[in-house]
Amino acid sequence: MATCNKQHRYLEGFNELPEAQDNRNGGRHICAACAYEEGLKDALNGNLPQSDLSHLPDSQAGTVRHKSAIAAYNLGYQYGKKISG
Repeated sequence: MATCNKQHRYLEGFNELPEAQDNRNGGRHICAACAYEEGLKDALNGNLPQSDLSHLPDSQAGTVRHKSAIAAYNLGYQYGKKISG
């Protein structure tokens, strides 16, 4: 799996996301910031929400470490729907 090297991994807003220590969905290390961006993009493009984020890069750095990627995705998706509608 690719590793995220973007600076968005250190944005303070991601501190508010819930922790994701379990690995039930294989997403424990998925970059929550990339997931947020993916949700935002999907909403703005009119795509249905995704539940499989396994194609996104991993990150163990910064404020996204062990944060819920699906919660981040959903937050981005909700914001995208809000600003596009």
